[in-house]
Amino acid sequence: MLSSYVYIGLGIFDALAMFALMISLYRLPLWCHRYKVAVFVVFIALFSFVMRLLIEIPELDLPIQYLFFLIFIKYVYRLKFSHSSFVAGAGVTAYVVLQLTIYYVYHLVGMLYQSDLLKTEGAVYLIQISSILAAYGIAIFLKYFRLGFSFIRIPQDEHHSPQKDQTSLLIASILSTVTIFLISFFLYTVDSLGLIIMAFSTFSISYFLSQRSDYEGVRSIVEASLEQDKGK
Repeated sequence: MLSSYVYIGLGIFDALAMFALMISLYRLPLWCHRYKVAVFVVFIALFSFVMRLLIEIPELDLPIQYLFFLIFIKYVYRLKFSHSSFVAGAGVTAYVVLQLTIYYVYHLVGMLYQSDLLKTEGAVYLIQISSILAAYGIAIFLKYFRLGFSFIRIPQDEHHSPQKDQTSLLIASILSTVTIFLISFFLYTVDSLGLIIMAFSTFSISYFLSQRSDYEGVRSIVEASLEQDKGK
C-alpha cells in the first residue's frame, strides 16, 4: 500500500515536471491555470498508476498521456489543434530524451540495467526523481531568462487564434506521436541508445521548426511595422 502512495506521489511530480517543461519551452503561462493544472496532474498520476500497476499495460501509458496533454492544452489554453499537438509532442519528446539520457548515464556507470526499466519501484525511482529535478531546473532556467519560443500565442478572446495553421508543425506533431508510440513499445526490448537517438532526432526537428517559426514571426512584425511607417 505504501509503495502505491509513493508511486502516485512521484507520478504527480512527474506529470507536473513534464508539463512545466512543455509550457516553458513555448512560454505558455502556468500560474493563471494552476488549479486546473493541479487537478490534471493528479489525474495523470492516477491514470499512470492504473495503466502500469492495475491493468499492467505500461506500453500504452505514455502515448495516452500524450493525448491527454494535447487535449488539455487545446481546451485550457484555447490553441489550434496543430499548435496544441506540436507543443504536447515537443514537450513529451523532450522529457523522454531527458529520461532516457539520465537512464543511459546511470547504465554506463553500472548503477542501472535494462531489466530495471520493468520495475515499478526501487531503482527506477532514481530515474524518475532525477528526471523530475532536471525538468524543473530546465523549466525554471527558461522562465527566469525568458528563453523558449514565442510564436505560439494564446487568443485574447473567444475566437480561434488568428495565426495561420502551419503544415510543418502538424507534420512534426505526427512524427512526435509516432516516436512516442515506438519508444513506449520498444523501451523494454531495444537498446536505449537507439531510442535516445530517435527521440533526440524528433525533438531536433521540432526545435528547428520552432526556431524558424519564431524567426518568421519576428520578420512579420518588422515588415508590418515598416509598412505602417511607409503609410505615414
